[in-house]
Amino acid sequence: MNADHRTLQEAAEWFAVLADPPVSDHQQQAWRQWLAARPEHAVAWQRVEAISGQFNRLPTDTRRQAAGQALRSTGRSRRQVLGLFALLGAAGVLTVAGQGRPWRAWVASERTGTGEIRDTRLADGTHLWLSSRTAVDIDYSASVRLLRLFRGEVLIETAQDSRPLLVQAAHGRLQALGTRFGVREGHGFTQLSVFAGAVRIEPGNGAAPVVLQAGNQARIGPDGIAAGEPVDRAREAWSRGVLLADNRRLGDFIEELAEHVPGYLACDPRVADLRLVGAYPLGDTGRILDALQGSLPIRVNRRLPWWVTLEPLEA
Repeated sequence: MNADHRTLQEAAEWFAVLADPPVSDHQQQAWRQWLAARPEHAVAWQRVEAISGQFNRLPTDTRRQAAGQALRSTGRSRRQVLGLFALLGAAGVLTVAGQGRPWRAWVASERTGTGEIRDTRLADGTHLWLSSRTAVDIDYSASVRLLRLFRGEVLIETAQDSRPLLVQAAHGRLQALGTRFGVREGHGFTQLSVFAGAVRIEPGNGAAPVVLQAGNQARIGPDGIAAGEPVDRAREAWSRGVLLADNRRLGDFIEELAEHVPGYLACDPRVADLRLVGAYPLGDTGRILDALQGSLPIRVNRRLPWWVTLEPLEA
């Protein structure tokens, strides 16, 4: 179950209230009522707690008091309340595990943290760039060069070698054919962008392989390969520390920027379809948000230092 934008905002507001003592009995009761009102409220609270763990936590006495009051509540059974707090206490583990194949990402041979872009050369001379929050395992043998992408995005410029270079992604296997190309793991799809040469796609659903030529990109999902489109230069510009937008949806732009920012960064659905053009330095998020606020009818709402949303100007 996922929480929508509005519910996540409510959860962030409640977190700000409870993290700013003194907290009154009335506020504690109102928070408990909100938390119990709908299942997605608990999911949203779990998300906020997981993100907050990177920065700070609710004061121990505040959380202990909240738990004690919840246990004494006549509206819920002890088992229900204990189950709820068990869910909240495991928020960090559940959030990470929900991203898929978490343990493999943790032990991958190449990993980057939030906001980190890494440029490296592999043993055969292949040039590999890793974007923020990326995990890739490198497995070279006498017969094949295999890269397993678990999360994030990579840009690859292959070196000449008699062994084939393969990338195993979430929705298929890719074989480089003398190539400079990028692979990105999105939400429910793998995106391939070919800048030079060609890449052979073997979809994970067993469909017939397809060769994608330079200047094109395609999405591979559970149902196979979606229709191709001209390559987006933004899919290699990040390797130079630049986030490009060429008549791009604000919602899509912020979703990508959020991968480079610690904490929570999101766009209100009411302004997500606004369009923008420009080249933005990934190393200065504040400058990017100021530029967006200065050129679009939006405002930047910083509910917490690590919880930022872009909202309609009149909101």
